[in-house]
Amino acid sequence: MDVVPTSSMDVVPTSSMDVVPTSFVDVKMKLAEDTGSLSIVIIGLFLITVASLMVMSDVASVFVAKRSLIQATEAAAQRGVHTLDESAYYVGKGNMFTVPLAAIKNSPHRTVPIDCNRAVINVMLELHNWSNDEGSMKRKELQAIVLSDMQCDGSSIEISTYSELVFPFRVPFTRMDSTFLTASAGTTNEVQEGFYLFGIRLH
Repeated sequence: MDVVPTSSMDVVPTSSMDVVPTSFVDVKMKLAEDTGSLSIVIIGLFLITVASLMVMSDVASVFVAKRSLIQATEAAAQRGVHTLDESAYYVGKGNMFTVPLAAIKNSPHRTVPIDCNRAVINVMLELHNWSNDEGSMKRKELQAIVLSDMQCDGSSIEISTYSELVFPFRVPFTRMDSTFLTASAGTTNEVQEGFYLFGIRLH
C-alpha cells in the first residue's frame, strides 16, 4: 500500500465565522439604505408642517386685520357724516303742514346736509385715533391707517383707506413679510320724519 504524504499547506481549516451568506450582507445593506431614506422623509415632512403652520398663521392674521381695518373705516365714515352743515340744514324750516303733506305724498326722507370741509378733518381724526389705539379693536400687526380717497356730495360720504400688515412670520421660501390691505365704506344720514313733542318722537 503506497502512502502519499501531504504537507500542511494542503489542508486549510475554516471556521464557522468565516462563512458569511451573501443574502445576509445584501439585507443588511438594504436596511442601511432604507434608514437613510426614512430620515430624509421625516425631515422633509417636518419642514412642510412648520411651513404650513406659518402660512396658516399669516392667513389668519390677514382676515382679522382686514376686519379691523373695515371697522376703522366705517367708524371714520360715521363720524364724518355726522358733521352737520347747519346753514343748509336750517334753511326752509317746516311748518304745521310739513308732516301731513309728507305722509300724504309718501315723499322720501330728507337727507341731512354734511359740511364736507369739516367732515374730512373728522374722518382723519378718527383714523388717527384708530392707528394709535392700543386696545383689542386694532390688530398690532396693522400699521397706520391712511385715507386714500374721500367723496362727499353734501348728503353722503364714501371713503377708502389702506394700511400695511406685517406678517407674524415671513412667508416660507420667499422674502414676503408684509402686505397692504384696503377697505371702503359709504354712509348717509336721513331725517326721521314723525311727530315730535319737546324733542321726543311720539309717532
